[in-house]
Amino acid sequence: MNQEESLGLISYRLVRSRESLRAAEIMFENSLLTFSMNRVYFAMFYAVQALLVSRKVSFSKHGQVKAYFNREMIKTGIFPTEMGRLYNKAFEYRQKFDYVDFSSPDHEMISEYLEKARGFINNVQGYLQQEDTRPRKTLKSKA
Repeated sequence: MNQEESLGLISYRLVRSRESLRAAEIMFENSLLTFSMNRVYFAMFYAVQALLVSRKVSFSKHGQVKAYFNREMIKTGIFPTEMGRLYNKAFEYRQKFDYVDFSSPDHEMISEYLEKARGFINNVQGYLQQEDTRPRKTLKSKA
């Protein structure tokens, strides 16, 4: 994938992230709390997917994405530990509320996660914008 294609995919995934967050807000406003939590998680997931494109890596499983994010972006100090915890909890809650019968989040929890997800996405987008403005290393040919 060339630079232009990568930037296009990063942009696409950030749009999906924002759309998922907006869907989570609409679901929250309509008391569809389980579905709202699902979209909160996916809003963060798509933002992390944008990061992966910028790093030229991809994975087929959510657990692999989460592991890479924690290992390469959190433990290295690129993002604060709280972002790793938030993403891990959103993953856990998405699994629980999607697959465990009779479990659902409450309004307060979703309200909190909506706000935190907004900050998460903003942090990722800010990082990607900063990365995009850094000078690129170019290989010099030996002539």
